[in-house]
Amino acid sequence: MKKRDYAGGSQKMAGHEQIAAEVGKNPNGVGYVGLAYMKAGGIKVLPIDGQMPSQQAVIAKTWPYARPTFYYTNGEPSGLAKQFVDFTTGPDGQRIVNRVGFVPIRAMKE
Repeated sequence: MKKRDYAGGSQKMAGHEQIAAEVGKNPNGVGYVGLAYMKAGGIKVLPIDGQMPSQQAVIAKTWPYARPTFYYTNGEPSGLAKQFVDFTTGPDGQRIVNRVGFVPIRAMKE
């Protein structure tokens, strides 16, 4: 967007799920969402510069619109926060990450 604001008539949504749902029911809707929301009902995924978004394109670093997700904690995580981080970054959590369409941590480190 080159530091430009959205059009005055645009709708600002709370998250990707809401964006996908709105675009899916609006024949004139246009939006952008993360990989995990590409299969939402009623939406059509379009290529940018001739390339379709995919886990493989993100891993190969050929999809220029990818961005990492970060966890921020107030100091070293402990208790439930540590359990959450450990689960989501561990094998079981990463299988879920892959299944829903995000890119697993290991794939990005290879």
